[in-house]
Amino acid sequence: MKKRRNPEPSSRAFSLVEMLMAAAIGAVVITAAVIGFAVVSGASTRGGRVDVQLPGATHVNLYGASASYVTMWPNPSYVEAAKARLLRDKLVEDVSASAAVFCLGRNGTGVRPARITVTSSDWRDLRACATPADFRQLLVANNAAGAGVFIENQTGPLTASNASIFLVGGLESATNSVLKMVATYELDFVATTNPAGVYASVRRYDTNSSTVPTDYYHVFYPGEDNGTGGFRPLAVHFGRQAAGGTYNVAPNHPFTFLWWPDPLVSRLGGAAIPAGTGSPLRSAYGNMAGRTSLFTVLPIFPGQ
Repeated sequence: MKKRRNPEPSSRAFSLVEMLMAAAIGAVVITAAVIGFAVVSGASTRGGRVDVQLPGATHVNLYGASASYVTMWPNPSYVEAAKARLLRDKLVEDVSASAAVFCLGRNGTGVRPARITVTSSDWRDLRACATPADFRQLLVANNAAGAGVFIENQTGPLTASNASIFLVGGLESATNSVLKMVATYELDFVATTNPAGVYASVRRYDTNSSTVPTDYYHVFYPGEDNGTGGFRPLAVHFGRQAAGGTYNVAPNHPFTFLWWPDPLVSRLGGAAIPAGTGSPLRSAYGNMAGRTSLFTVLPIFPGQ
């Protein structure tokens, strides 16, 4: 029987025609990718940019820098939408690292304390500060915020035009009475006249800086008015059942419904739910349905 020999490896190279065909196919693929990228990028910039003038010291208060306007892309803005979701993920991460979480409604400029010096031993144990209203009282009593910064009623739907989320890390040490913060988040709506509309900004501040945010996203709604039919309520707090009241329905763990403005939605406001429709709870915040995909259930603790 003859022994079969393995064939010699082919030494045939690509011909010029084959190389030209491969180059042509590659050029088509690259061109398609470039066109696709241009379409996706252009989708977020349709209509061109707009310079939104912010009133007074708004830019300094929000971003810690002096400027008279911000340059915005019209909605839908996919870049801002991506930033918004990353910021919401960061909020969840900060919550997991916190000893206490509180969401407060406010009508003016917020406060961002890196530390709160507790002047009374009554506040050293955070279990004595179990609700957003309690934390508001702590801020005022310890000179971390003026009495008029945050609204008094922090239960149920927040009637304020802006909101702050405080993430507390606990006592700085066992030997002092200083509460350290993990981060502070702020949500602000600013009415503009040039052009007319509403500028919305969501920001995060940490203990390294109380003036310049570490992360943020913003949205502009031309021709919108954040009035009665606007983006309200920003949040709804549900306390423990033991406290009594319409919105105290949580058996043990208080929580807050939280809505952020959506860069993919062009409308800020909407029609309110008619009075008497559904339960008293849902009628207060049912008008938020469909206005944003940035909805979060925020645990409020240590209100156990």
